[in-house]
Amino acid sequence: MNQQQEAPAYHPPAGQSVPAVAANNNTRKIVALWLLIGPTALIIASIILFAIVNFVTDGSSNSAFHSVVNVILFLAGAVSTLTWLPGIIIGIVLLTTQKKY
Repeated sequence: MNQQQEAPAYHPPAGQSVPAVAANNNTRKIVALWLLIGPTALIIASIILFAIVNFVTDGSSNSAFHSVVNVILFLAGAVSTLTWLPGIIIGIVLLTTQKKY
């Protein structure tokens, strides 16, 4: 009979704890989720804000407010488009790999 024994769970010595490891793993997960969700949410938000601004101002491009908001929304959309694919890749890698200690 060849039975495998499970390794005993690690319990730190008295007076010591391992919060840095848990905090580091949680930080990796949070960063990964931001990288996965952030660019897509920014693209969606810029499209929705663009529609709202154009509806409110009736598409009049004569106002300075309209022009400034369109430029800001264009830059937000451009940044989010450029960071979408790298964010997805890095986010997946951070979620699927474990940091070696």
